[in-house]
Amino acid sequence: MEMKKRQEDEERSTLSELPDDIMVEILAKIPPKFLYKTFRCVYKSWCRLISSSEFMNKTAIHHNPGIFIQSVRYFRSTTNTSFLQMDGLNFNLTNLGSSMGIIRSSCNGLVLVYEPISKEVNNLCVKNLLTGPTSLTLPNCLSGCTHKHGYHGRAPGRILHTYCGSALGFDPLTKVYKVVHINNDGYGIEVFTIGSDKTWRKVPLPWPVEKPRRGDLDKFEDMKFFWRDPVSIKGQVFHWFVDSEKYIFSMDISNEKVSKTKLPYIGKTIMKEHYDLVAMDEKLAFVYKGSESKIDVWVLNDFGRQVWSMEHSIVANWEEEKKLPQFMKLVAVATWRNGEVIMFKAIENFVWGHHDFIYLYDTKSKEMKAFKMKLQYVTKFIPHRSSLVSWRTEMD
Repeated sequence: MEMKKRQEDEERSTLSELPDDIMVEILAKIPPKFLYKTFRCVYKSWCRLISSSEFMNKTAIHHNPGIFIQSVRYFRSTTNTSFLQMDGLNFNLTNLGSSMGIIRSSCNGLVLVYEPISKEVNNLCVKNLLTGPTSLTLPNCLSGCTHKHGYHGRAPGRILHTYCGSALGFDPLTKVYKVVHINNDGYGIEVFTIGSDKTWRKVPLPWPVEKPRRGDLDKFEDMKFFWRDPVSIKGQVFHWFVDSEKYIFSMDISNEKVSKTKLPYIGKTIMKEHYDLVAMDEKLAFVYKGSESKIDVWVLNDFGRQVWSMEHSIVANWEEEKKLPQFMKLVAVATWRNGEVIMFKAIENFVWGHHDFIYLYDTKSKEMKAFKMKLQYVTKFIPHRSSLVSWRTEMD
């Protein structure tokens, strides 16, 4: 017994004496939840290492990403959250309950969450769901936005909308996190830099944006356009759909400049109802439904020069058409495995109480299959990679 204890003590001593760079490589491959709950309690040196910004940034790259899936039942004021991960060919769906609020975006392991406290008070806050309940509550927006949400359209295509679009980003130059918000009332873009700003700053749009009628702000059915939460590329560039057949709005989080990004030339007039925007292997993808049986996927390979290329063409053959929904009724919602898998949600056959139909397209095998897990009332898909990062990390 004593010999075994002596051997364990020697092994611990050897591990504690390893150089930091080697320990970083070893510990970075351990899932964040075990690092936080167990490994940081073993040695003070490990706790210091695991809490360092260098280590947190490294682990954010290593670990298996997943997708937050939220079912928002507006009329019952309930939100259920699950986290979906792919392990090889297997899927793992973890139910996280209904007390989280609505997740607006994810960046480096942090999430931006909308928490409706009451009908009058609605907060945006930043938190790391892995490291505990502590969160940073942001001040009220200058525009007075309450981040109200509701449904637009009628079945089968009812879509959850908010009066605004918001996202959390990371400035790689200054090493700070920023929250960007845009309101439907034409106020402009608001930016809040965590750690330095006390209030939001206004960044005017470089082009006029038509303000909706005041009466429309209280009635979703009458509004023709809503700002959505943007597509985030590495938390450094945001892209917004703006109800146009020619361009989208883009914002570089570092210089906070807003620009128009032209949509790709596809050889014919783009129908704005037929395309979706998703992040794909750290680039923006333009997913266009050209017909009932063909979808083209374009990728923005050079954001600065606005260079697009057509990377994938999804064509349903005669046998597949019997099993799959019409492509016009599919909405691209997320990608997986570094862009190898595209997730679609079908908006047909909508019936209250029934399950949603999700389809996965594998760009390698060129196969589209129905997702076997049952999901209900799904309205939001947010790609996320867990880490131990804190909004304070880069400033400390």
